[in-house]
Amino acid sequence: MKKIRLTFAALALMVSSVAVAQDDDLDDLFEDDAEEKTKVIAAFKSTHLINAETNETVKKGTLDFRITHRFGNVATGNGGHSLLGLDAATNIRFSFDYGISDRFTVGIGRSKTKEHIDGSLKYKLMEQYKGGFPLNIVLYANAALTPEADLGNSYPKFSSRLSYTYQAIFTKKLNWRASIGVLPTFVHRNRVSNEIHPTNGSTDQNDLFSIGAMGRFKVTQSVGIIAEYFYTFSEFRTDNTFRPYYMPLGVGVEIETGGHVFQVNFTNASGIITNDFIPTSGESWLDGAFKIGFTISRVFGGR
Repeated sequence: MKKIRLTFAALALMVSSVAVAQDDDLDDLFEDDAEEKTKVIAAFKSTHLINAETNETVKKGTLDFRITHRFGNVATGNGGHSLLGLDAATNIRFSFDYGISDRFTVGIGRSKTKEHIDGSLKYKLMEQYKGGFPLNIVLYANAALTPEADLGNSYPKFSSRLSYTYQAIFTKKLNWRASIGVLPTFVHRNRVSNEIHPTNGSTDQNDLFSIGAMGRFKVTQSVGIIAEYFYTFSEFRTDNTFRPYYMPLGVGVEIETGGHVFQVNFTNASGIITNDFIPTSGESWLDGAFKIGFTISRVFGGR
């Protein structure tokens, strides 16, 4: 496992060191037959959908400031007395993403959940062209540190506080209205609980594999319907009555207003970064345990 993590780290460093130079090289792939090949832009309107990363990166020299908010459950517990969960903020994340080049973005963020501080790299490897390459392919990696107080000896050493996500993002814009995406995802947590599944005897895994699917359908030029779903392969999370787990599912509305992209969504996941919502989505839509959330993004600078 250590070798795998080192390999991913090396790949991330390679991406960061060659990103700017590769911009020109990849452009050369599409210079021939320019009249027949046209770049397909804006498969998604933002760098994130609900929780999922999209293929979009921040433009060179541009800073994207983003606030993501997740409230309490709409229809369980005290939902009726807490204004559909709006009185209870389960998670809040502030983040900054900066475009080193048009294809290479670096980011940093801070979440309420576990006080996670995360840093990320995102590199656009290939782009969709009409009459040319049919997909967008993007590589994404992040590392998260939890500095929260260790009240239950959950973090016996510093490395126990670290988790990682590695992701390949494949998207396609079908037409001006519809875009789809698939996200093979690998999450590694340095420390997990030693709980045992009550029926199959399995334990939690440090390494989790998940596959995500996402889509956007534009109702008008500025308003779209968005949705995402992740299926996580985990014996420990299958029919676990002691530690229930439900696949993260989110739906929402996306509104573009000038330099702002505003999203209102509903999801059963309280986690916002992949390191949180892949391992720990423990509530079900069918039980009414879904939350209202919103994301607002403001872009500064750029060419």
